[in-house]
Amino acid sequence: MVRVYSGKRRRDGTTLVNVDGRPLDPRPDIRSQSATTFDWGYEGRGGPAQLALAILTDHFGDDGRARRHYDDFTRRVIRVLPEESWVLNSAAIDLMLASEPEPHGGDATARARRVNGAASPG
Repeated sequence: MVRVYSGKRRRDGTTLVNVDGRPLDPRPDIRSQSATTFDWGYEGRGGPAQLALAILTDHFGDDGRARRHYDDFTRRVIRVLPEESWVLNSAAIDLMLASEPEPHGGDATARARRVNGAASPG
């Protein structure tokens, strides 16, 4: 089953992240220095890293596997998501995780867009 992850930044700067239309669990229980909110569009240890971990924990259904991959996912995907809104599906996530990193910090979101519009500004 393909899952759809989406994020939106409100005018006041607060962020909303859903999976299949429901709020994504931030999973603070598996990361001790977690942020209180999700964020994206830069490579940070707070909100962006927590978003990567939450998406991958949900996507894999495996906390350990999510922990092993979230740093790379933050660098390759979360930091390049459009500021206002975005959509990723599980097929795009699998593609991004399976592919080699783009040379010189290439845009993983652009790569995902090639998978049937899997990642796009929302």
